[in-house]
Amino acid sequence: MAGSNSRLEELRAQLAKIKSGQARGTLMNTSMIEGMIKALEKAEADIAKKATLTPALPVVEKKVEAKKEVERTRSPIRLCLFDLDDTLLRTSDLDAFRGVANLNNASRQYTTSLLAAYRGQPDRVIYTREHHAGLRQDHHEMQWGIFTRAPRHYAQTLLDEAYPGLHWDTVIAFEDVRNTKPHGDGIWAAMDACEIENVDHVALVGDEKIDIQAAYQGGCWSILDQTSWERPWESPRYWAIERVPDAVIDEPAKLSRVLAQPKGYWPELEYEIDKQAVLPGREHRFDSINHFFPRPDKSYAPITVLGRLFGEYEELRPRRRWHSLTDQILAHKDATAFPSGWVSALRNYLYRLGVMGDLLATVIPFKPGRPARLEALLGQVKQSHLAEPIRTGRTFSFAPGLLAFREGAVSSHGHHLTREERFANVGENLYVAQPDLAKGKRIVIIDDVATTGATLLWAHRYLLAAGARSVNCVSLTKAVSIG
Repeated sequence: MAGSNSRLEELRAQLAKIKSGQARGTLMNTSMIEGMIKALEKAEADIAKKATLTPALPVVEKKVEAKKEVERTRSPIRLCLFDLDDTLLRTSDLDAFRGVANLNNASRQYTTSLLAAYRGQPDRVIYTREHHAGLRQDHHEMQWGIFTRAPRHYAQTLLDEAYPGLHWDTVIAFEDVRNTKPHGDGIWAAMDACEIENVDHVALVGDEKIDIQAAYQGGCWSILDQTSWERPWESPRYWAIERVPDAVIDEPAKLSRVLAQPKGYWPELEYEIDKQAVLPGREHRFDSINHFFPRPDKSYAPITVLGRLFGEYEELRPRRRWHSLTDQILAHKDATAFPSGWVSALRNYLYRLGVMGDLLATVIPFKPGRPARLEALLGQVKQSHLAEPIRTGRTFSFAPGLLAFREGAVSSHGHHLTREERFANVGENLYVAQPDLAKGKRIVIIDDVATTGATLLWAHRYLLAAGARSVNCVSLTKAVSIG
């Protein structure tokens, strides 16, 4: 488009000279001038038509020009491991056949009873042979394996029953590792068996929190498959979501695309900061996680998280080692200027909320003696909005001083406060500094790291008490621990 516009300017300049008589003495005759006029009019008409058919997208939908199309034609994943129970097969009723008591039990009675119980229920198979055939066709260079906490004979019996003749490059069962899930030993054993050198070339697909933990401790990609989940969800389902896996799917048919472009399914901020992450038609990913006040208070509020911060635990080092956002968060802990990807991710979130009406954005304030970091970030978002509105037809206001901390507030992380101490520290020292500004407003509060959620929960409570119409909490990251 830029090239077309420059050519039009050239034509306009030449025509202006010709019409004004400045171009006399040139070799152009009347027919040439008419031809130029027609060419100009056609070019202008074509551009106008294209503009009406292709409305400009807001900045929240744009990626850097370097990300024109999918630049990576080959997936980084070389080995895909599946959890067995309730990921490949529905087996929640077969608990009695698993466990330590059945280790090395390959008796005829055990096998007969297991198969009878398995065959007694319909719709066992989640990933059908057709699904596996499609995956192997789409990713013909990839290796495929199983990583399960179940005994080996149990796993092999069900695999042979459900997928007769289907080859697996590796099957890692309970007996094959010193430490099974949530430890990552099974990931590394599978890598050895398949001669895979790098942990970021491996993905683990599972349905539980423990699968995500194993992937993190093993250092590989984590893909949460919710196909077997039945509503209403019980607490363990939410525990899995709280771990913020690399990708979330709800049916087997979606796995192939995730394996092809796993970065495209990352949480919003992680996607925005990665220069190689591009997925045409991608849906924005904002994970909403309920955070609760300590008991006996049963109050809670949802906090939307845009990414992950892997904690300084030895067990998480393999995953933390190749996690760019963790590095960025730590590198900017005292900064007052932030990467453009942070602004883009927040714009995307505000754009989505803007469908409900006008918004007032604020931040968790700096504590005494600390730099006004998030206030500076909010300033960058404001400048971006002034340059190009986040959403047309909506008013976005920015109030960095809406909340404040009293002098007694201390750093929760720096003072190694417990969960209860964090809530007490924030509850006693955070207050609404501009209550008149909050009344009747839809407010968005931005924080950088949500651990217990104490700061956002108290801010949420205090702003509603000050008369805010609604309060939405968003954190750049969710702190990932080993618990």
